[in-house]
Amino acid sequence: MTFPSVQDNSFIVDRESLLRRITYRIRRSLNLQEILSVTVAELSSFLKTDRIKIYKFHPDGSGQVIAEYIREQRLPSLYGLNFPVDDIPLSARELFIKAQVRVVVDVDSCQLGQSILRDPETGEFVYEDLRFRPVDPCHNEYLTAMGVKTSLVLPILHHDQLWGLLVSHHAESRMFSEYELMVVQLVTDQLCVAIAQSILLAEAQEKAQREAVINRVAMLLHSQSAIELQAALEETVAAFGGSGGRLCFRSEALELEKNSAKSFAESLATKREAIRLYTCGSQPVTHKVTKYQMLEEYHIWYEHFKSNNYQAWAISDLHLISSLRNLQPLFESTKIRSLLIVPLSYRQQEVGYLSIFRNEFETDILWAGQFDPDERQLYPRQSFAVWRQSDRLQIQQWKTVEIELAQTLATHFATAIQQYEMCHSLETLNANLEQQVTERTAKLQLAAEQLAQALHELQATQTQLIQHEKMSSLGQLVAGIAHEINNPVNFIYGNFIHIEEYVYDLLRLLELYQNQFPHSDLKLRELAEDIDLDFIAQDLPKTLSSMKMGTDRIRQIVLSLRNFSRLDQAEIKPVDIHEGIDSTLLILQYRLKGKSNRYPIEVIKEYGKLPLVECYAGQLNQVFMNILVNAIDALEEKYSEWDTRQEKNQLLSIPKIRISTETLENHVRICIVDNGPGISESIKNRLFDPFFTTKTVGKGTGLGLSISYHIVVEKHQGKLECYSNPTQGTEFIIVIPQRQTL
Repeated sequence: MTFPSVQDNSFIVDRESLLRRITYRIRRSLNLQEILSVTVAELSSFLKTDRIKIYKFHPDGSGQVIAEYIREQRLPSLYGLNFPVDDIPLSARELFIKAQVRVVVDVDSCQLGQSILRDPETGEFVYEDLRFRPVDPCHNEYLTAMGVKTSLVLPILHHDQLWGLLVSHHAESRMFSEYELMVVQLVTDQLCVAIAQSILLAEAQEKAQREAVINRVAMLLHSQSAIELQAALEETVAAFGGSGGRLCFRSEALELEKNSAKSFAESLATKREAIRLYTCGSQPVTHKVTKYQMLEEYHIWYEHFKSNNYQAWAISDLHLISSLRNLQPLFESTKIRSLLIVPLSYRQQEVGYLSIFRNEFETDILWAGQFDPDERQLYPRQSFAVWRQSDRLQIQQWKTVEIELAQTLATHFATAIQQYEMCHSLETLNANLEQQVTERTAKLQLAAEQLAQALHELQATQTQLIQHEKMSSLGQLVAGIAHEINNPVNFIYGNFIHIEEYVYDLLRLLELYQNQFPHSDLKLRELAEDIDLDFIAQDLPKTLSSMKMGTDRIRQIVLSLRNFSRLDQAEIKPVDIHEGIDSTLLILQYRLKGKSNRYPIEVIKEYGKLPLVECYAGQLNQVFMNILVNAIDALEEKYSEWDTRQEKNQLLSIPKIRISTETLENHVRICIVDNGPGISESIKNRLFDPFFTTKTVGKGTGLGLSISYHIVVEKHQGKLECYSNPTQGTEFIIVIPQRQTL
């Protein structure tokens, strides 16, 4: 049987177009399934055969149709169906690999043609033409049962391994030219390139996924403010497609650092409180009657990993390992069949285990007809009707890359746990040290506060003693002066009545003499003219009246001095507040009057109706004195010179002090306001501090307002407040209770 060779221009154009389209698709897409689908469609269009399929081999030798194109539905679909190992004999597989043989079968002529591309002995490419021989009857019957008259099969290799087959089926007999075989071979070669690229891409993606898993787990273990062991375990189990997992380790890392810690197994036996366990997903079931309550307590762990064996233990099916018979009852009620156990070690010391579980699963395989291996050697397949095979209790093998990934993650877990334990221990030591430092600091602060309080009390006591002594001396001096002045004034004032009577009597007598003796002696008339007797008679009563008024003024001043000093009222007594304010103003009258270079200070009294107030009258007068003196000083500073503009503009303010009083509920309120320069916020915050003053040296001691605050707040249980803004004056408010509670 011969096949003619066709080499006209149309075939060359078709070949070039076909290869260009397939090559473009391979370069354009990284999706292997898409490339395979396009390839079978293009080949079907080129060969005009009824079915083009791509058959891929499984690791167990069986295969599956993964791409298919059927022309005009002339043959049934085999897409997705699986074929058993024996459908393609071992001898045929070896020829596909060693010789890359291409096989053409014609059922009607019972001829099988083979063309090898590579010498099986030397491996060199030879490109032989088709050589025909009779086809095996079983093979002929096999194709007949599929409804195929003509078959073309080319191997698809990857790294000199049989990856799959490119198959063309036709329901009628047809011939394949050398040219067609050459084109199909070129397409197959392109598929090999696409498959290699796809496998490389898949490997790169899997590697990238593994690296991403490592990065995510490392992030949870190393890059957080606190180690996230639970989240890292869940991420690890999910990366392996596991159903559950465990992280069990001993938590005494610093003892490991000192090489004094017990092994993990010893800690389980003697110090279980040092063991920490994290779990996620499905877990083995332990019962109260079970000898051990933790999976890791079973000696199989110690036996397997003894002698510093820190390699991962991959268990595909725990029910098939006799050494695990003690563990098998723990998993009977679960679907867990596979275990991957990785020891956690640090500095050649076992610190725990990372365990990952996988469940059993069911498979549902569609076979191209029911397969009977016992009769396969005697009879060819009779039917390719779809047969569904369901297998339960299937297991998933642990791949080498998965085991390597688990080893890498275990290293991260062990390192992170060690670092966490060391940091935790260091934090504990630091916390203890900080606690000691805090306690000592607290003691020092307490001592400093006590010393500061004692110093403050001492300063306050000194201030009070100084002021008390000062005011006592001043009061005694004022009282003494008032007493000394009062005696002669009283003597003078007491004799004024008699003097007035005497003067009036003498003037009446003189007037009577003048009336009775109008023509007096010349000498008398001359003397009367010389002394201006008429003027004396008129002015003497006026002079006596002025002297009496001056004496009254002296008596009032002496009374004010006595009221201000209040030496006779050293204890709490009901007093008239207004009387104390007036006495203070009278004493300060000389400073309120205008002088040649400054305005007089206007005092505005807005007195309310006040009851008698229980207080220390002398001390309260001292408060009035201090506040009024400060107000006068401030006003003198602001209005230190005459301003001609103020004379021209009567609307501009003049220095004023407004004193108002009112009764509040069980309290009296005294408000003293000036329109001086005001006080800044920084100064106002220190206004009542002892020895603080803004006055020049020699003009102030810094004690006046501090003592005033002490008198009002501490001695009278009242309030002394200051409200002021720069350029807007200052207001002092004194609030004291009407009755003092002793």
